[in-house]
This record gives sequence, structure tokens and C-alpha cells, in this order.
Amino acid sequence: MKLVLVISSLGGGGAERVMTLLANAWVERGNEVTLITLASDRMDRYPLDPAVRRIALDVAGNSAHVLAAIGHNIVRIRALRRAIAASRPDAVISFIAESNVRVLIAAAGLCVPVIISERTALNGHHMRGVWRTLRRWSYPRATAIVAQTRRCAAELEVLAHRQVDVIANPVSIESHPEEAIASERAGGHTLLAVGRLSPEKGFDLLIEAFAQVAERHPDWNLMILGEGPLRTELARKVAEQNLGGRIAMPGFDAHIRQAMRRADLFVLSSRYEGFPNALLEAMTEGRACVSFDCNAGPRELIEHGKNGWLVPAGDVPAMAAALDALMRDADLRQRLGHRAREVTATYALPAILDQWNALVLSVLPPPTQRVLQS
Repeated sequence: MKLVLVISSLGGGGAERVMTLLANAWVERGNEVTLITLASDRMDRYPLDPAVRRIALDVAGNSAHVLAAIGHNIVRIRALRRAIAASRPDAVISFIAESNVRVLIAAAGLCVPVIISERTALNGHHMRGVWRTLRRWSYPRATAIVAQTRRCAAELEVLAHRQVDVIANPVSIESHPEEAIASERAGGHTLLAVGRLSPEKGFDLLIEAFAQVAERHPDWNLMILGEGPLRTELARKVAEQNLGGRIAMPGFDAHIRQAMRRADLFVLSSRYEGFPNALLEAMTEGRACVSFDCNAGPRELIEHGKNGWLVPAGDVPAMAAALDALMRDADLRQRLGHRAREVTATYALPAILDQWNALVLSVLPPPTQRVLQS
């Protein structure tokens, strides 16, 4: 099987991490995979298997005005079309809204199936006017559309007027000795959050919630791992709360899972999600997790009070109360973390890859259909 995967970049982000996992898993099963990004490979944050053919078009960037944006996107679409045609794939898989639109335009007339995947909730991700129009026009032309949750699929079905497949994000299983974890977590208590420093992740709300309980829990610190455009604004918010010594934002960390093992409690403060990779990974690591019940994702993973804790979306006082309860109760954290690991059976990488394989096979024209190599 020859697959072309397309995404804007391999910079730090959930969609980028998932595409990297899938690309590596496909080549490990003996398939030919080409991964194309609009951005330069200088932005890459996730390691690809050497067997993955990497094409970095290096045509990403901001435009000064509308005419420049039109010109730049024509260049991007032409570059994509050339790269896809040269790869002669059996199927193309694209992640993220703007990339999906570009790929659908670029692949028109190439007689190759195109599978597109939205990676966040439509009601949360606000595309600019022209992109919204192009999405509404182009999405029905995809060979297949994938959402990560049934709730997101329902939104897409209204937009595209067609069936949408649901394939959740995979999680890789990392082995590690328990005694090493215990030693890493020795001393103090850490509340961990992970994600891009951008509005949808709600770290401003998290800082407010932590500020409400910090004085009652002097042995707890908050660590936010990630990078993004709101760093300066969030740092100012931390300073305003006089919590510079209690809240750390060390930036992007390629070893997220190790940080999760050292943490005592994981928090997801997103305003909206597609499917929260970091929450899934934290649960797989057996961490107690608390999350806003935002419009898609957390509710699919967390059964409130059994394997995690859900808080009404955007409710800062409720989040503060949940943090307070979980910080003071080590037994509750242990019980939730123990049950959290059970999500692994559903979302393990081999099971999710099998679902992708089945979808790819279903869109291939009969003359080229064949069983994916295993």
C-alpha cells in the first residue's frame, strides 16, 4: 500500500503527533508512506521512522494582505498537486481543516481517493470567511471524512451532507519500571497540563482556578508544558496572581509521557477539543485526571467519578473546587488513576490502525484493492 499523508507541519501539536504515530506504524507494517508538510522540516518536533519518505514543501507562512494570501495559496496548492502526483499513491490522507481544503483542490482530477480528517470540533474552531465557504464546498467531494468522536461527526454530517466515519486517536504503550516512576515523582506534588499555548486550551482559566486553591495547598505546583502565541499573556497572568514561583511554563517537551509519570494529577482546561491526546496519554499512564466537560472529547474518555473527574465547561470555580478535592485526597487520586488505565484497551495504536486500514481499503477502487501488509 502506498499512502500519502498531508498536514501543515510537524510542529508540536496533537494532530501532528497522531499523524507521526500512524506514519511510523504503517511503515512498520511494510507499507510505503510519504508524509508531506507545507512547512519546512526545521519545524519538526516528532521523530519519524527513517522509512517514511519526508517531503517538506517549505511554502508555509503568513500573508500581508488578501491578495498575497490568494497568491500564496495558489503556490501551495500547485506544490501539493505536484508532490501528490509524483508519489502516485493509492490514497491520500489529510489532517486539519485548511490542509483538507487545499488537498481536495490539489488532488482534483488525479483519480486518487482522498480521506480528510477534522481534528477539532467545528463549533469551536472558527475558520475565516473564505475558508468556511471553501470547506463547505470541498468537503462533500472527499472520498471519506473522518472525525474523532461521534459528536464531532454529527457536526460534520450537517456540513457535508454525508456520512462521516469515527476513528479515535491512538495511544502508544510505553513500558517503564514502576520503581523508576516512583523515584521520579519523589518530593512535592505536581499538577500537570499539556498543550499549545493558545486560546482554545483555556490555560488562562486554569491559572485562575489554581490561584483560588494555591494558598490551601502550598506543596502543590502547576506545570504547563507547551509553546504558543499566548506565552506572554499567560506569563503576565501568572505574575498578576503572584504565582511566579508556583506555576512553571518551561515550553515544549518531547518527553511528555515521562512528565506525566512524575505528575500527581493531570488537568485539561480546554474550551473545546477534537479528541484530547494529552488526556488519553495521561490516563494511559495511570494518572488521576480532571477535565472541563467541553464540547467533544473528554466525555468520551472520562466516566465521572470512576476513572476521572469532569467539571462543567469553562466553570472556573467548579474547576477550583475539583482541584481542591483531588489535591487533598491521595486515595481518590489513586483510585481514579488505577481505573483510568483501562482506556488503553480501546485506544491502543494497533486497534486504531486497524480501523484506519479498513477505511482505506473501503475507498480503493476494485482493481487496486488488496490487503494491507501486516
